[in-house]
Amino acid sequence: MRAALRSRSIRTFLATQFLLEVQFWFPIWLIYLIDLGFSLTTAVLADAVFRIVSVLCEFPVGMAADLLGRRRTYLALAGGSVLTFALISQIRSVQMLFAAWVLWGVLWALTSGAASTYLYELCSRDHRPVDPSKAFGLMRAAGSVSVLLSLLAAGYVYEADPRLPFAVTAALAAAAFLLALTLPETAGPRPVGRLSSMWGGVRGALADSRVRRAVWLGVLLLLFGWSARILFQPLALELNLSAEVTGWMYAAFAAAAVLGGLAAGHVGVRRRRAGLALAFLLVLGALVALSQAPRLGPFVFLPVMGFGYALGTTLLEVLTNEVSPRPVRAMIFGVVACLAGLGIALARPALGVLATDHSTAFAAGVWSGCGAVVVALALWLARGLPRAPEGGASPAGPIVPSSRTPGMPASRRARRR
Repeated sequence: MRAALRSRSIRTFLATQFLLEVQFWFPIWLIYLIDLGFSLTTAVLADAVFRIVSVLCEFPVGMAADLLGRRRTYLALAGGSVLTFALISQIRSVQMLFAAWVLWGVLWALTSGAASTYLYELCSRDHRPVDPSKAFGLMRAAGSVSVLLSLLAAGYVYEADPRLPFAVTAALAAAAFLLALTLPETAGPRPVGRLSSMWGGVRGALADSRVRRAVWLGVLLLLFGWSARILFQPLALELNLSAEVTGWMYAAFAAAAVLGGLAAGHVGVRRRRAGLALAFLLVLGALVALSQAPRLGPFVFLPVMGFGYALGTTLLEVLTNEVSPRPVRAMIFGVVACLAGLGIALARPALGVLATDHSTAFAAGVWSGCGAVVVALALWLARGLPRAPEGGASPAGPIVPSSRTPGMPASRRARRR
């Protein structure tokens, strides 16, 4: 990891990502809307609109990201964060609420792969290529530390002024935008005239069994791990945890995620199958344990889940970048997020209803039963992963399905050379 930190561009990227990952809004957004005078029904409807928009935008936003290029997409992400959270801090009506949540949904879709595709290509840009696993471990750790600190401070910031958490988030995003301006663009094909070939590029990429396996593994982990987070709040309520203790519960989860991201940086290609298997099994084991001993959940089982989820997502980000062709790399991440989002949109409300009508332990037990099937399928998919980069590719170099660029005729490839 020291080699990654010696790269100026990667150090700058990590600092930028730290500023963009803050989540002052996460524990208080529902309270904020209710304090503004909106009903719980209106808030829930806004959240539903957000989910729908984010899922619908995953693929077109991924296409736009591949056309724009990595640096401009990352700048759009930072600029969009400034606009979104500044708008949320100024909500005055139902119309403004839904406009902000629609914009937030588009921004959420843009986050799928924007950072990871950019970082992956930065790793191979330097004179001495950086091992992506190390850089991605640092990125996950930086993001988790940012989440941890902002979650701990969210309640205190909200007490000072209800609009302040969103205003602070917008200000930090503005600082991230200015910092991102110093980052370099990564080399790649010109976007002009490539829209018509991108669909063929995605189809060509998905024809590769390695890409399909990476996509389905990402979908399964996102669906299984992200959906389970809906149980955190019901668990805190059932255990009568104070707001401060609930904050520490989220902080413990985020701290474990820091360790999971750092651990992923030490998992080489040859041990990737084992690392992914461990990640899925840790999430499943934490849910099973939560269903049996919910009182130990906040500071024992949820951190185990956070470690496993961060370990798995970091490894899969590296894997997906490796096997995806550069011209459609962001679109592949969009496919993952879109497919997972469809399942999450069904799973999260169902788990919330189960936790409300029965108990968090019951909902965790039901989801762990479903998870047994998910994990079995994931372990089967992981068996087909390569044990080493094919063709002797360097760790920082992308592994493409063939020598051809998908969707580009041979004559055009020759002219490009």
